Amino acid sequence: MNRPFFLLCIALLALAAAVSAVPVTGPIVITAPGTYELGADIRDAGENAAIEIRASNVVLEGGGHAIIGDSARELPGILVQGGTGAPADRVELRNLSLRGWQYGVHAIDVSGLVLDRVTARENGDHGLYLFSVTNSTVRNCTSVANHGSGVVLSDVSQDNVVDSTVASENDHNGLMLIASTRNRLLGNTVRGNGAYGIDGYLARDNVIADNLFINANNTHIEEFDRNTWSLTASGGPNIAGGPRRGGNLWGQPDGKGFSEVTPDANGDGFCDTPYTIGTGNVDELPLKGTGTGPTATTAPGFGGAGAFAALAILPLLRLRRR
Repeated sequence: MNRPFFLLCIALLALAAAVSAVPVTGPIVITAPGTYELGADIRDAGENAAIEIRASNVVLEGGGHAIIGDSARELPGILVQGGTGAPADRVELRNLSLRGWQYGVHAIDVSGLVLDRVTARENGDHGLYLFSVTNSTVRNCTSVANHGSGVVLSDVSQDNVVDSTVASENDHNGLMLIASTRNRLLGNTVRGNGAYGIDGYLARDNVIADNLFINANNTHIEEFDRNTWSLTASGGPNIAGGPRRGGNLWGQPDGKGFSEVTPDANGDGFCDTPYTIGTGNVDELPLKGTGTGPTATTAPGFGGAGAFAALAILPLLRLRRR
């Protein structure tokens, strides 16, 4: 195949992909597979979620646009929900931001969900709330200054990955696992949350490693819930910029966290002693570091920093079942 003809084919394929994307400029209920693209910010969807996705094989490309709600209404910005008797499958949300909803994204009964570069800020409850979601990925997302928790996996959410995500300055928890197993939480930045960095209830057999935790209270895990808190030592850099990956960095706002004060005599990047989180939960390879790492940035359409709340009492942490 000659070069001009090859380039023409590539151009035609790109054009076909662009033409096939359905433009979205206002509230919509998506009931058919396909690629949809936000062409403008969306403000206040009335009595419904701004975008409802009730189909499989859907890609929503945000183009950096914001979906802004009226915080007085208990509605999600984006609702992804499976149909009767079957979960939605292979739904992807990319490069968009949500503010002023009850939940930024609420996904219910979904398999193969991908949240990529999604920002949820200043929502009335949780930023990213995944309920009975499996085999899904949250990556490169930001969930900050929400009045509930940053990222929640609830009600038999399993085999999911939360990776390279910032969950900080939320009123309750950065990360929350409820009745969820076999999830992998890797390379996340979790700092300045009002209750816990990570809270788990009936959460077991999860892998939680190479995360940066800097909170007044970093963990709350039930003693009978056994999870893995470190990976086999491997080359870095790790979440704190150190030379090797293994466990998590355990910091405190005052700079006196376990990873900050425990020696690393041989300079291998790990603290010289394991970090005990609770019965059956031990980080065998806690990272040595000072707690510097990625911080939340202002998302498209959003201005200013989020609110930070005082420590919430434990009964308020339990998620309302809906």
